[in-house]
Amino acid sequence: MLSTAVIGGGPAALSAALYLARAGKKVTVFERGEIGGELSRIDKIENYPGYDGAGRELAATMRHQVEAAGGTVSYGECQKIARDKNGIFNLTIDDEEIEAQTVLIATGSEPRRLSFEIDKPISYCALCDGTLVKHKKVAVVGGGNSAFQGALYLAPIASEISIISRSKIKADQYLRRKICELQNVIVRENLEPNPEILNAFDHVFVFIGTKPATGWLRSLTSDKMETNFLKFNITKSYKLFDAAGYVTTGGKKRSAHATRIPGLYAAGDVRSGAVKQVVAVAGDGAEAAIEIIDWLS
Repeated sequence: MLSTAVIGGGPAALSAALYLARAGKKVTVFERGEIGGELSRIDKIENYPGYDGAGRELAATMRHQVEAAGGTVSYGECQKIARDKNGIFNLTIDDEEIEAQTVLIATGSEPRRLSFEIDKPISYCALCDGTLVKHKKVAVVGGGNSAFQGALYLAPIASEISIISRSKIKADQYLRRKICELQNVIVRENLEPNPEILNAFDHVFVFIGTKPATGWLRSLTSDKMETNFLKFNITKSYKLFDAAGYVTTGGKKRSAHATRIPGLYAAGDVRSGAVKQVVAVAGDGAEAAIEIIDWLS
């Protein structure tokens, strides 16, 4: 039996797993996609103290640290989660049954999609799809740091880039200065993107924020919380998620990362109220791990 099953493989998950493994706990990280999550899709990180490089490399280092400390990092999708009368969590990971004393939800976030259809190809990751836009005219939708970072990565590849923001630019001054230095990038703010505008480009990249990656967990729940998830006495009024879909934690007599379900924790972008920066998310995972270690003790 695992001490902790960590669902998700981003910086919060890996940080938590590192602390748990160093404390001698039997911990496994289960990630259904790429280890590192959104971190692995960042071309260059410049605001993580002590590190300046690609997100994928930072994720690989985090994974190595977890495994060197005795933790396990595994690919797999959580298909079922329940809690028996003895307080043990029963999970199904890719059709394999797993038991754990505690579970940490750290599935992070996923990109928000455009609310309308367009005729041109759409991407949500510059690092993943940059090779598709060589010598092409590209639109980058969004006005925050992610949009500007994406444009910086695409600038040497594409022939022309237009950053289109429906409101005033929110990217920090450092990124704005770097964009201003590029001859093939223009910024158009206070312009509402629509199909007519975006179809004028060869390819569109979208960076309009993220939403919590809790769809998988919500699909395992019912209004009465009694089919696949948490099979013990709990009322219909129980709220595992807030209105935006983030996992709610903390509250009266509970630690900051604990849900109302004993032994179930959340950390990182998926948690309501978390700060969505890599350095903060890594710290959030470490804090959750310390709370879990206390709980297991």
